[in-house]
Amino acid sequence: MAGRGMVTTGGEQLSDHIAVLSLNEANELAHALLAHIGQNAGIRVLSIKGLVADRYGLRPPRAAADADVMVDPARFDEYCALLATYGWHPRVEREVPSLLGTHSITLIRSDWPNDLDVHVRFPGFFAPDAVVFDRLWETRGEMQAAHVTIMVPSRAASAVIAGLHAVRYSRSVRHAGELELVGNLLRNRFDDTERGEFFDVARAGRAQWVLRELFAFGGVECEIDADARQRRLWELNRATVEDGAAVSWLAALAAAPWHRKPAVLVRALWISRAEIPRNDAARMPSTTEAWRHRLVRWRRGGIALLRYLLSAVRERFR
Repeated sequence: MAGRGMVTTGGEQLSDHIAVLSLNEANELAHALLAHIGQNAGIRVLSIKGLVADRYGLRPPRAAADADVMVDPARFDEYCALLATYGWHPRVEREVPSLLGTHSITLIRSDWPNDLDVHVRFPGFFAPDAVVFDRLWETRGEMQAAHVTIMVPSRAASAVIAGLHAVRYSRSVRHAGELELVGNLLRNRFDDTERGEFFDVARAGRAQWVLRELFAFGGVECEIDADARQRRLWELNRATVEDGAAVSWLAALAAAPWHRKPAVLVRALWISRAEIPRNDAARMPSTTEAWRHRLVRWRRGGIALLRYLLSAVRERFR
């Protein structure tokens, strides 16, 4: 990604050149920046997922499209407001229903090739957000990113996060392989202390049922610590994760009272020009661009709903 004349301090331009950052370089710098902002404000911030999982050997190394952090839930809004002062902002896109609820906010800058994914919670943990964050924070250790010290969950706690992510997407070959890798590390490479911490973090976060395959692989009994609704939504999300938006709208329509169903249906089908997804809020899409987006979206949504309905019919008659 190229940015011309973007090296600034105090609003003054220091150079006028094109700097090209690879995704790996950008993510190193992003984690350093995210940690620096948190440390200056006294806000607890943990780097998670990509960079951390790579260094712990919890997945085959690959360039991540974003830098993920988890933030003290009590100061999440404050932290996001601080990021805005550094030029990071959400993409223009409308809010859509989510089967598992909103768990993070994605922030962008036009001169960076990667996104920031700032988490207030992580899907698969069903304990209160503060309980989960505090338990992860208790395990914390340090890593270096771009010569800055960042705080990260322990390898065992990071394996819980990697496991939750892999389970959620385990219908894909890549994520199924990553789930197997976590299981093998848990059984063969973790010592008793790390193994115990893995299961303890999962219990504290009410993620035992979600990670039941890893509990079984490790020879440890688990409890059903998610209620019936949580289990149903988790499995629906897992089965339809590629078609999440369409299925979420269908679930929202089904849950709405009768007098609200027409409004939900219209909201699901129609997207205004102002809501067309884009990076630059100041640039309004043309009418042609808006209709092109709607047609693509309707086609994709129709295919997703057909796939979901066929799956439901097969499940019913199994």
